[in-house]
Formats: sequence, C-alpha cells, structure tokens
Amino acid sequence: MNIRLTCMIILMVIGLRNAEAQKRVGKFFLGYETLEMSMNNFKHFAGEIGYRFNLEDQVRLMVGEVRLTERHLSSKWESAAVDGDNVQGYFRIYELSYDKFFGKRKNWYVSGSMAYVNDQYEHMIMDEMKIDNHTPTMGFGIGYQQMDLFGIEHLYINVSIPFRYYLMGIEEQQWGATTIHKHELVNNFWFFVGFNL
Repeated sequence: MNIRLTCMIILMVIGLRNAEAQKRVGKFFLGYETLEMSMNNFKHFAGEIGYRFNLEDQVRLMVGEVRLTERHLSSKWESAAVDGDNVQGYFRIYELSYDKFFGKRKNWYVSGSMAYVNDQYEHMIMDEMKIDNHTPTMGFGIGYQQMDLFGIEHLYINVSIPFRYYLMGIEEQQWGATTIHKHELVNNFWFFVGFNL
C-alpha cells in the first residue's frame, strides 16, 4: 500500500470520527448523579437534563433532593458542613447552568449558573436545634463531559464542580459541642452517568 493511499484512508477515518462527534451535538441528555447519592445511601433523587446546541455550548438543569446522613455532613472529605455529631439534614437544589466547552476535543467546560437551594439541618437529640434556609444562588463551575463513553453509543458521563454564592447564607452556629459551618460560597462535586438521546 503506498503512502498516498494510507494517508487518504487515515483522513477518511478521521473524517468519519469527526462526523460521529458531530452527531452528538444538537441532542438532549439525561443523567443520574451517582457520587452524592452514594455518599448518602441513595436517599431521594439527584440528576440532570440538558441540551447540547453545538460543540461549544449547552444548557443543563440539575435537580437534586438528597437526605444528608450524619456521617456525610461531618466527613472532612465529603461535606465538611458540620464539625461534630448528631446532625442530619436535607438538601434540595434546582440549578440552571450554561456551559462553554473549550480545548481541542471539546470535553472540558466552564459554566455560569443560578440556582434555588434549600438546606435543612436538625440535631438528632436536641429538637430545638434546626435550620431551614432557602436562598437563590449565583455561581460558576468547571466540568468534563464525555459522550459515547467506552465506545458505547449514547452513554455519557459528566463530572461537574460548581461553586455557588448564597445570597442568603447560613451563619456559623454552635449546637452544644457541634459546629454548623458558615454557608456563603459552597461547592459540590457531581458525577452524572446517563444517556444522550
């Protein structure tokens, strides 16, 4: 096989792969959040729905309703929202994000977002110790999205790290020996698995 024919075949394969990548855009996608849910015993639901307009732009709506365990809230590696024991909670979020992809393969993105967040904390022994905070937020984030994961058509992952500024935050509070940390600039680490339609 001569060099010209080899180059033509390589270019055709690259062209077909680019054509396949183009098929991924202009599509809806739907995913289930696995990381936060696994850390909280899969209580309730968290997921996203979105639409990828082209290789560089997409919008997403993240909806989450998570029952927060005592272990999760006090873990320095997971939440770090509480120092101490006997506090459990509930977290609800509706977050709309606009993502702008960058880089050669257009898998990485930066995003701007706005959300409604409801944080609830309750002491498991002292009934009078409760927080029920409702706030709009504004934020930014970074993420990585891969469509057709492992060559499986329609399978995708999305790793999203949003940072939110609470317009009506929670001040630091002391509940006996337990500290509820201030909520002003709050982040999450989401790991979505789903399908693009």
